[in-house]
Amino acid sequence: MRYSFGQAEAFYWVARLGGFRAAAQHLNLSQPTVSLRVKELERTLGGDLFDRSGYRPVRTALGAAIYTDVERLLIHAEHVQRRSKGALPDLGPLRIGAADSFAARILPDLLAALALRHPELQVDVTVDFSTRLEQLLLDRAIDIAFLSQPRVHERITIAPLWPIDLVWVIGERMKFDGETATPESLVGLPIFTNGPPSGLFTTIHLWFAAHGLRPQRLNTCNPLTVIARLASAGTGAALLPREMIELSGPDLSLRVLEADPPIPAHHLCAIWWDGEASTEYAYLSRLAQEIAAQP
Repeated sequence: MRYSFGQAEAFYWVARLGGFRAAAQHLNLSQPTVSLRVKELERTLGGDLFDRSGYRPVRTALGAAIYTDVERLLIHAEHVQRRSKGALPDLGPLRIGAADSFAARILPDLLAALALRHPELQVDVTVDFSTRLEQLLLDRAIDIAFLSQPRVHERITIAPLWPIDLVWVIGERMKFDGETATPESLVGLPIFTNGPPSGLFTTIHLWFAAHGLRPQRLNTCNPLTVIARLASAGTGAALLPREMIELSGPDLSLRVLEADPPIPAHHLCAIWWDGEASTEYAYLSRLAQEIAAQP
């Protein structure tokens, strides 16, 4: 008896997401259905694929041995499905993830360039903060992500694009002595940022922690354009990519403060899974760099 594609898919997502419930949610199936498919695959292969004695299923030696082959099978099946839908042979339908600053500055021109060169291309865009986009890519919910501070993963390509200069800003009407932001001068102020586990949230905590402090009034919000406007209204401070100040609108009233100690720059990168479409994603990465370099 041969295994089915559904059985292989169920095994992969249980292994990838670390549980039967998470795999069922991802596949839009019931948990008993996912469990049954994995058990059927185990009967076909003649051995257990997971040790189920603990809180989470852990791959057995057999499960670990077939994991990479199953992953390649699913990648190949995805490419076959795309071509069967009449998509372009090398690119699309294309699922792009973009961090706020990239979405505001680069994405419109990138999509315009793609529409000019590939007029039949279908594009699906997700805008979110970088850590969420990274997880979406790992879960294969998007094809390529433009984000900051990605972690290193096996079989994931990271293409550095450009540094992101981070600055502290406050509203011009807000009472603040001097032009320098220090952990001591900001620790008691309301601070607006993306929620955890975003890169900005983490950077803010590390900046204060280096001086033995913890921000007392950290308020979370998304997206960055809204955070810039909240700071402009004089209700608190914000740590923003410098380019977002201009991109958030001409009517903002913000003071840019010097940071002491300096804020380390983040790095904008493109990331994607290694595989048959790597050439196309590298092309998108270079196209984004070309657009960013334009005056």
